Amino acid sequence: MTATKGDWPYPNERQTRPERLEKLRIKPWTASSRSPSLVLTNCQVVDPVSGSLLDGPQTVYMSNGVFVSVGSSITSQIEDTDMAAIKVDLKGKYVCPGLIDAHVHCTAVPGTSTMADMIRTPEQLITLRSTFVLREMLARGFTSVRDTGGASKHLSISIAEGLIDGPRLFQCGKALSQTGGHGDFMPGESGGDGTGCCGGHSKSLGRIVDGVPSILKATREELKAGGVASETDSIEGLQYSPEEIRAVTETAWRMGKKMVTAHAYTVEAINHAVENGVRGIEHGNLLDEPTARMMAAKGVYLTPTLSCYGIMVRPPFEDFLPPSGQEKNRQVMQRGLEALQIAEKVGVTVCYGSDLLISMHALQTEEFTVRSRVLTPQVILRQATINPAKMLGYEGKLGVIAQGAIADLIVLDRNPLEDITVLDRPETCLKAVIKEGRLVSGDLEGIPKLHM
Repeated sequence: MTATKGDWPYPNERQTRPERLEKLRIKPWTASSRSPSLVLTNCQVVDPVSGSLLDGPQTVYMSNGVFVSVGSSITSQIEDTDMAAIKVDLKGKYVCPGLIDAHVHCTAVPGTSTMADMIRTPEQLITLRSTFVLREMLARGFTSVRDTGGASKHLSISIAEGLIDGPRLFQCGKALSQTGGHGDFMPGESGGDGTGCCGGHSKSLGRIVDGVPSILKATREELKAGGVASETDSIEGLQYSPEEIRAVTETAWRMGKKMVTAHAYTVEAINHAVENGVRGIEHGNLLDEPTARMMAAKGVYLTPTLSCYGIMVRPPFEDFLPPSGQEKNRQVMQRGLEALQIAEKVGVTVCYGSDLLISMHALQTEEFTVRSRVLTPQVILRQATINPAKMLGYEGKLGVIAQGAIADLIVLDRNPLEDITVLDRPETCLKAVIKEGRLVSGDLEGIPKLHM
């Protein structure tokens, strides 16, 4: 065949095939982001607000990523209004709101066996490995997580757009630490040249900043970027000065971020942080009752992370921490459960947190079992649903199965209100995970599994 003038490379009337048009978007991975309409019938709906099951078998209707209706007699109405909805009979299985882990480090990735090796992992490799961490968190039933040091807004956006699978990611950016503080991973004998670890940054978790001018600049940079276990810091140290903490909290408030959180263990450190504008405390293992009452009165949130202390010292992780870290670990783990009980007793809003690193992420659900030693299933479930939703500014939108809320849920074959440790057995008890109305993990007959 002979080509004629004007025919190269294609004739002018050439049209793109319709089935390829969606792939020509600027961001083609968003092409399959639509949520189907789903109707789950014969459910037993777990309500963390009341701490009980809704009365009788329920029907849960989801469309466009939100819960449209929840009730015992709505199936016929749905059939009249949404003929294309996919219907599945759950045959009495339990439907629970998607779980929320309020303290993770998804960039503290597997692939190494010690803290020292973890912080030397190249940044590009950290990003690639974090996609595995996030996908596994979602498969364990956590449809939302709050990263308290490490994750960037690029990871959060990639999940939201459907480029990678993972929980909804609320990220705080790099954790800010003084030299020799909680986020300084340089060896204690190294001294310092004023730049901190890795030129002021740990590739996976934090950045080192000292003094008001530097901390102002770092806070603004982290807020602009979408967010805000070391060897040398003592448990008793107060670390940042009042002026430095206020530089963080006041800057955050001016830039529209009301929630600044601090990693703190002792009464002195907690009071020091709260007095200077901090409204969230991570860990809090050495909390006493007067301090807990102060936190409750001021509306300060507490996110304990109890299971990690036992995990970090048992095989195969017994060598993960240096000797100094192992000693601090022993000091705080002994008081953690007592602090948790005190906080709940006086009315502090307590959230679920795991705080795991490297391949320890696989034990993310163990926190449920640890807390079950001192708290009821109803209380613990609230800590993993409605409490962190409130802290994140998503009260009524996350952590509940209710009309208008985001359609995140998990399907279980056991009732978590009778035994909360079923959530620590996802391999056998978790049947499916639905995020924004899409089946993203597990298997439900008749529902296609979709990537987010």
